[in-house]
Amino acid sequence: MEPMKKEIYTFQLLHFLVSQYHYQIVTVRQQRHEKWLMNPTQPDYPIIFLTTVDKEQLETKLPSIRRVHQVISEMIQKENELLILNTNETAELLQETGYMQVPIHPGSCKDEKISEHFTGIQEAVHEVEDQQKELIKLTHSLEQIQNEEIRRLRQGVAKKLPVLTTVVVAICMIIWLLVALLSSYLENDIIAALLGGAYYKMNIISLHEYWRMITAGFLHIDIIHLLCNMMALYSIGKVCERAYTKVQYLTILIGSIIIGNLFVFLTEGNSICLGISGGVFGLFGAVIVMLFADESIKNPMIKASVMRLLVMNALISLLPGISLFAHLGGFVAGGFMGVIFTKEPRWSHLRIHVTISFAILVGLSFGMASKVDLIEPLDRQIDRTYYRTVKALGLDSYAQRVQDAYLRYYSKEELGL
Repeated sequence: MEPMKKEIYTFQLLHFLVSQYHYQIVTVRQQRHEKWLMNPTQPDYPIIFLTTVDKEQLETKLPSIRRVHQVISEMIQKENELLILNTNETAELLQETGYMQVPIHPGSCKDEKISEHFTGIQEAVHEVEDQQKELIKLTHSLEQIQNEEIRRLRQGVAKKLPVLTTVVVAICMIIWLLVALLSSYLENDIIAALLGGAYYKMNIISLHEYWRMITAGFLHIDIIHLLCNMMALYSIGKVCERAYTKVQYLTILIGSIIIGNLFVFLTEGNSICLGISGGVFGLFGAVIVMLFADESIKNPMIKASVMRLLVMNALISLLPGISLFAHLGGFVAGGFMGVIFTKEPRWSHLRIHVTISFAILVGLSFGMASKVDLIEPLDRQIDRTYYRTVKALGLDSYAQRVQDAYLRYYSKEELGL
């Protein structure tokens, strides 16, 4: 058979399967008249290999063909046998372990089941008078189909934009900008952070500002810290947002921030903390639960990726200036809520036990936190400056409350009264 004719037959089959059955072309280093196609929605034949090789060449190529098939199978999580459509005039109908070869000739398909499954495949391969013109026409048509598919996918991506994650990122960015302006005005980053709602154990205990457990999660001062957290939030958040409802997503995010800061409250002394990393770790925990629920974790590539992320985040949590317990608390909370929110039937009893355990954990944690009445002051200069700043800003009522609370720890002279 002429080389050009082989190429024409391959492109005719390719065009038929792409246009009629929505297969996608897989880019693999190969001969021009050999093509890989995949369509994960096809239950019987998700992967197809188009070729024109004879029997001897097929046997030689089989090891590499099997490797490519394995890679694509793992990518789309399908374990079906490979369908090889061969337009070589000497090709024979073969049914071997892991693959089936079906000869396709002009007006002929050697397997009735394939003919019924892909209606019209016999007519897809046919003789043409002007081979060059036919090749140009098919190539142009395939380009149009692929461009249309790209346009459709882009529209789908736009429609599937992680709205909640994007909103949370925007909120964090706006708060960072406002606090940055306040910091520039006050010429003091720490005081600006405290006024912006940073976690500060001194104020939580003495002024009962429990809201700082939440607001601290949306507050950042350093631009690098902000950008790193926003990238992590977007990467994990968009996955979590697809797996859970909007209410569940927000519950996991905010709940993980609160539990993360609660862990810090119970395990660390007086400190100032801020950042959404506890919430990000919570979303990460919920995503891991989802991967176990739908058994995606069994995919070697996904399992390896999760392990890398776990190790990397564990190492990050041990760095100086990073709150290990905020990350740990967020991750634990996210994991618990992920199990509670999943609809996996196999986990019905597990959900009950996890719900009870989580309720006990939260109840005990808040109960222990309520018993803490006094705290060792972090820094007299910070507290004195904070009091003077709120007074200078004209917040007289709040300044009086701060003064009364801080006088439990300092003398009037130490506060500059």
